[in-house]
Amino acid sequence: MSEEDLTTTDDAFDLDLTEVDGGSPEGQFEDFEQNGLLLKIATDGIAIQDYVKRLKESDILVAVDGELFLEGPAQLQNKFQMEAGDEPKWLLTFYRDGQLFDILLQVPIQSQFGLATEQETKWALEQFKTHVYGEFSEYQNFEVYRNGSFICDILSVEKDPVAFILPSLWCLKYRLYPPLAALVAAYLVTFFINIYLFLITYLILSRFVYVSQDNIMRSFTLYAGKNHYMTIASTNENDVSAIVKKIDPKNKIRFERNAIKTSPVVHKVIVKGATTPGE
Repeated sequence: MSEEDLTTTDDAFDLDLTEVDGGSPEGQFEDFEQNGLLLKIATDGIAIQDYVKRLKESDILVAVDGELFLEGPAQLQNKFQMEAGDEPKWLLTFYRDGQLFDILLQVPIQSQFGLATEQETKWALEQFKTHVYGEFSEYQNFEVYRNGSFICDILSVEKDPVAFILPSLWCLKYRLYPPLAALVAAYLVTFFINIYLFLITYLILSRFVYVSQDNIMRSFTLYAGKNHYMTIASTNENDVSAIVKKIDPKNKIRFERNAIKTSPVVHKVIVKGATTPGE
């Protein structure tokens, strides 16, 4: 089951907004005494839509939209309330295996929470002091796929316009050689038959590759023996690569870029809805 199957259907989205606006079923989300401890996804408390994002039991929630979160589950649901015109987009920061990572959600989190231990809370808060954020509008989710040899592929699920303009170049960019060969064969056959047939074929295939690009990348990654390992939100792929290797030092990134650039914009607190320079 893909991530989009659970997050883009109108019914699922309407259900989540109903729970946010009108409240969740009675007793499902209740606050409790925390004594300064952070929330942690409870054992057997992971919801399906959160599991698809590859959140795990025992992941510790540290911040929402860049602000430290020390309140309870009911107050967490209030964080997902929206006003007319707001974009359904929230950046959550979690602590796992000694490392913080961010994830973008388009629907409210539905997992059940318990409490982190005092030591876990201390470790997470220490990490949060050095955690930096980029511009909220530039964040996107990257999906990380890993095989049994700890080789990881990082996939961006954002639409790439190159896939429509030059589908063959897009396939070459992501090293998708089987679909590249199929495209080139279709182009050559139709070109020598009729130039108009070639143009029609080019437009149809361009549209298909553009619409299906995320599924194409997922399919060939799974075919290569890799499974969905994590979903991480960031402003760039290099930061995702660094997080993946810190969470498990055995992880290696396939086709990793040699030059790792420091993010030019750093903010400790994200202001949603802020305009970027030049707008």
